[in-house]
Amino acid sequence: MRRWARWLGIGVVLGAASATLGTMWRASAHERMENIVASACIFEIEGDPSISSYGVQHTARVMSADGAVLGRVRLDADSAYEDGTRLRLVGRASGLPDSAWGRSRYMAGEVARVSAVRIVDSESRAIGPIEALRARMLDVIQPDASQARALVAGIVCGRTTELDQASASEAFARTGTSHLVAVSGSHLALVTSLAQVFLAFVGARLRTRYLLLVLLMSSYVILTGGSASAVRSLIMVGLTLVASWGERRGHGISALALTTMALVARDAGVVFDVGFRLSAVSVLFIQLFYRYLSYLLTRLGMPRPIAEPLSLTLCAQWGTLPITIPIFGTCSIVAPLANLVLGPVMSALLVVGLVSVPLAAIVGPLADVLLAPADALASISVFGAQAFAGFPYASIAMAASPATALPYLAACVVYAAWLDASRWQVAVVCAAIPGALAMHLVRWTLFVPASVTVLDVGQADAILVREGSAAILVDAGVDSEVADALARNSVFQLDAVVITHWDLDHYGGLEDVLANVSVSRVVVAEGALDAMPEELAALDMPEVVELGEGDALSVGGFACTMVWPEGPVEGSDNEDSVALAVRYDSGGCALDMLLAGDTEIAQEERYAGRVGDIDVLKLGHHGSAASVDAALMAQMRPELAIASAGEGNSYGHPTKECIDTVEASGARFLCTIDVGDVTVRPAQGGFSVSTER
Repeated sequence: MRRWARWLGIGVVLGAASATLGTMWRASAHERMENIVASACIFEIEGDPSISSYGVQHTARVMSADGAVLGRVRLDADSAYEDGTRLRLVGRASGLPDSAWGRSRYMAGEVARVSAVRIVDSESRAIGPIEALRARMLDVIQPDASQARALVAGIVCGRTTELDQASASEAFARTGTSHLVAVSGSHLALVTSLAQVFLAFVGARLRTRYLLLVLLMSSYVILTGGSASAVRSLIMVGLTLVASWGERRGHGISALALTTMALVARDAGVVFDVGFRLSAVSVLFIQLFYRYLSYLLTRLGMPRPIAEPLSLTLCAQWGTLPITIPIFGTCSIVAPLANLVLGPVMSALLVVGLVSVPLAAIVGPLADVLLAPADALASISVFGAQAFAGFPYASIAMAASPATALPYLAACVVYAAWLDASRWQVAVVCAAIPGALAMHLVRWTLFVPASVTVLDVGQADAILVREGSAAILVDAGVDSEVADALARNSVFQLDAVVITHWDLDHYGGLEDVLANVSVSRVVVAEGALDAMPEELAALDMPEVVELGEGDALSVGGFACTMVWPEGPVEGSDNEDSVALAVRYDSGGCALDMLLAGDTEIAQEERYAGRVGDIDVLKLGHHGSAASVDAALMAQMRPELAIASAGEGNSYGHPTKECIDTVEASGARFLCTIDVGDVTVRPAQGGFSVSTER
């Protein structure tokens, strides 16, 4: 206990000191950045650029004219610049947004954001031999030539800029195989193995061999960008070699603990690096449970060549699920199988690439011939990932909840009990886990009760209508919050997404919806298709159809009839917004509800007569002052009115005028700001209402 207390005390002191110093450094750098004039500074690019639909982003070190380092920023530019490039530019400096992304960038050491308006001058600084080798290797690979070449660049050189833009990146994410691309302990293990074979072949002495291995691995980590997870792997392998050098037994958990303490002592912000967290936790679970799971799987009758790699994958996924679900909102179901199949192929790709790419960089004219085996293995890897990603429910959306911590609770129970389970007990557990998952999928894809849910997606609209296996989403929010909302409501597929009109707060999250949920079609108002925003037109969209006034969508027992607009529209203005009369009448249960989109009093007065007496009104335009008046409330006579709005929004939605009008009519008022998701269900003799909080 004294030993435990001593090490715990050392860890707490180091962590506290590191956090304090890091906070002071970031605060100081932030103050220096607040009033900088971008045109008076030099921006030196660090690492590879990140390219997305939002533009090109870089990490840049900011220096004054006399060379003093002021801090690091997130630099937005129209073009991609490579590591070491120094830029003079005209631009705008601003603070990082108060969001999860902004906070993560701040903890990564970037204390401000600079948008380059015009690049005045650029020059490349002198680079070292390792950086020069990497640049030459990337020139030979040509990662923008194909998805296979982008994968080769990612695995061999640690550059994922081009791969991140390819569809293969999404396939690797859906199949839980992205870690096979990221430089990690498995990469270093293969590098070490290759080097050991060569050094043994040339007859190098043991200690010389260890020293050369450390130098080689350090060079490889620098070559691949020096990510936190790669540095963690390097230190752990180095500690193992030191132990062997001193004729001591290596201990993986001790090496992991010491490495983590060292990296946190250097910079406490490393704990906010997702790659580092995933790497450290997966290694911990492998160290703890790999042999145990392998033993249980072989006891079940599984051949050892399958049981051992499968147990590695299961341990890694077991440890990282409580981290990946809150961050990415998904869980890959095919990950164990995909890793079992693709793991050996991509390991072979790494080995072949480590040999062929440097040779191709030296012997330029024969580059394509030398890279042919790597191309073939990369193509197989991409094809395999895309094939697994195409499996039904290869990856399902899941929302963070208290149940997310269950894998860690299970780990504590397993570690404490350490049962020597019988074959039938192992079989029961192996069947129970996928069985429970299958029941969850069946429950929420085939037997969903009839309901209309106004989702809490901030200052935006997203309404879910579903029954049984049928579901539609009316509007797609403004950002990724809509994907989170669908995940917490266990939505895995949508028959349609209806976009009421082309305001960002109604279509902005469509890309995230399409990335996380299977969508059969997108529905817009008649005439609105031609005005679809360019960023949507560039997506890999499902079928897009137009509906006119009087057309209806069937969703189980629901009939969703378009009551506005009355004719073709462009869809750009609030008065063009689609309004749907949602009616349910089945099994003695009934519900009449109006989804008013962004329509207001002037439009509602024209279609209210066709809607008639309703039970529930989803208020138009987020509960603005013009969303409803006393005459409309008296005409439609809703018992409940719901507004969807974001906390602290600059519009003041829902307005006091709207709330007073609703309550004066005798109807109940609810807003997603106060209660989160609002779910309305048809019932006999009325309807039921439940809220998220």
